[in-house]
Amino acid sequence: MSNEDDILEAQSERGYSLYDLVVMDEEDSLDKIDNALLAETSPHVLSVFLERLDVDKQREVLRRFDPEKVSEIVSEMDANQSAELVSEMREHRAISVLNEMEPDDAADIVRELEEEDRNRLLKGMESSQPESAEDVRELLEYPADTAGGIMNPHVATLKSDMSVDEAIACVRKMRDEYENIYYLYVVDEDESLEGVLSVRNLLLAPKGAKIGEIMKTNMIGILSPSMDKEVVAHIMADTDYHTLPVVGEDNRLLGIVTHDDVIDIMREEGTEDLQKLAGAGADESLFDSMPASIRQRSPWLLVNLCTAFIASAVVGFFDTDIAVLPLLAVFMPVIAGIGGNTGAQTLAVTVRSIALGEVGIFDMRRVCLRETYKGFLNGLIIGALSAIIAYITTFRLDFSAIVWVAMLINMSLGGFMGSFIPFTLKRFNFDPASGSSIFTTGVTDSGGFFIFLGLGSIFLMN
Repeated sequence: MSNEDDILEAQSERGYSLYDLVVMDEEDSLDKIDNALLAETSPHVLSVFLERLDVDKQREVLRRFDPEKVSEIVSEMDANQSAELVSEMREHRAISVLNEMEPDDAADIVRELEEEDRNRLLKGMESSQPESAEDVRELLEYPADTAGGIMNPHVATLKSDMSVDEAIACVRKMRDEYENIYYLYVVDEDESLEGVLSVRNLLLAPKGAKIGEIMKTNMIGILSPSMDKEVVAHIMADTDYHTLPVVGEDNRLLGIVTHDDVIDIMREEGTEDLQKLAGAGADESLFDSMPASIRQRSPWLLVNLCTAFIASAVVGFFDTDIAVLPLLAVFMPVIAGIGGNTGAQTLAVTVRSIALGEVGIFDMRRVCLRETYKGFLNGLIIGALSAIIAYITTFRLDFSAIVWVAMLINMSLGGFMGSFIPFTLKRFNFDPASGSSIFTTGVTDSGGFFIFLGLGSIFLMN
């Protein structure tokens, strides 16, 4: 069983597992679900299951829950699917669900709604819970991929002139109001940030002390609302804090970004990079509609088709030589395949390092040279083994030497292109992962064929 299967099973020990729910759906027996077991099933398992269903079936399952539970489940789902689901709910039900969510989760969903649905539901939220609607509207003013777009405006705050006992009493009153109380932020009358205090330090503080005396004022990890969410993730990883404050003009505390938001960011970015490397859609899933998947994959497949025709044209250029010495055709895939794999290895490490901020454009020359040298050294070893196999197969020393040299050059090329391509994309403000694998493979295939067949034409045909 995979790690993800273990997680899903562990989360549903007291309720349905994902497997149980999927089987019931396949047997068309969702109407026989036990409500008691369903109530004990974790929101995460339910969200994963619901993402496999169409909207009508999603609504059928969610009718069994109150708005509070529905909000927990829907907030775990992909924002696009959540928006589609919410837009299909009855208006009063949708408004109740959005009101039960944390503002940042509700804003993620509302942002994905059609303008008509967005305005309709926000108007309903204003009538029922004006403060929630105002929080959502404020978050919608920030781009979705910024600190302001992902922050939670509900922050536990204290005043510096409070005593420790007064602060503890205040925190006890906050427990049902705030999602995360890891750190307590100290603000003045104008909501300007003065300091921060952990709950642990508050509880261990001397009796009678003032908050202003025990708070930390030299804070690090302060975010601006326009900061890119990837930068936010790096800052949280570097500081090891559970929450980070978002501060606007005049040092005014606007909200906090929590660790669970950052985990989502890291998972999304990792998924995007992995899928973009192969030319799949950045946010594509296995259960997307056929038209959506085809629309996202087709452009890169067309690019791949072009690179394949280029490689085919290179082979066609040497068709006469291949006809004279068919061994060239036998070893062509070996040369191209190992070069492509060398490029893929380099590409994976380079894209990761760029994504984590470990290297920048200023490192391009140094990294490209290092990776080319690594490809060369691996080429010496792998090429030698290939040459030995070629000699055992053909008993031709000259042919074996060509195999070695071609492998050496193409693996060096793979190391170079695997680092050069993502850096070049980054330089021109493209995602370094976008189609990098397709471009790298195209170059190593075409280059490998040209190098091997060219050397064969020069040294073996005379």
